[in-house]
Amino acid sequence: MSTRQLLMFMVDKFMQKTRSVSTGSISGFRGERVKIRNRHQLVLGQGVSLGAGVSIRAMSKSGIVLNDFVTVDDFAILRASGVIRNLGEGIFIGARSSIGAFNFIHGGGGVRIGSDCLLGPYVSIYSENHKASRLDVPIREQGEERSAVAIGNDVWIGAGSTVLAGVSIGQGAIVAAGAVVTSDVAARTIVGGVPAKVIGRR
Repeated sequence: MSTRQLLMFMVDKFMQKTRSVSTGSISGFRGERVKIRNRHQLVLGQGVSLGAGVSIRAMSKSGIVLNDFVTVDDFAILRASGVIRNLGEGIFIGARSSIGAFNFIHGGGGVRIGSDCLLGPYVSIYSENHKASRLDVPIREQGEERSAVAIGNDVWIGAGSTVLAGVSIGQGAIVAAGAVVTSDVAARTIVGGVPAKVIGRR
């Protein structure tokens, strides 16, 4: 890294820190164009870093909790509820976990991510589905079915993966890039594919 590149990096971090202090998150970093709605339901631990363009909507039963030293990379979306008429459960992210760029996490049924987790870019996590059993009523009017997602500590979810409602991923598991996780993943296993299946063990 050249001296100029290092200087630019330091200036960027200084600006992020300045934005963070100006918005009350004294110990963290905040990129440009961060959008936070329902700030009173957002809990930020020490040293939380929010990248450029991050969008957080915290309105829900339990709000959104980002524990100490959580990193949310550029343009990630954390949405605790889909609709106001039926508030979602919320989102909890454990200490030192990293949410990748362009992630989408929907906390309608509740999403709990443990500590020291790594989520690659473009990961999606959904904790609710639309009901669709009736043919005489539009799907959008049939309501939602909610089921919590639980991700243990020290989990790595590869780029472009999707985790669906009701799934539990055990501690130390790895989800390969592009996988679609439709059922529980045991601790320290490696899964991949569509739908995801065990392809190895740690």
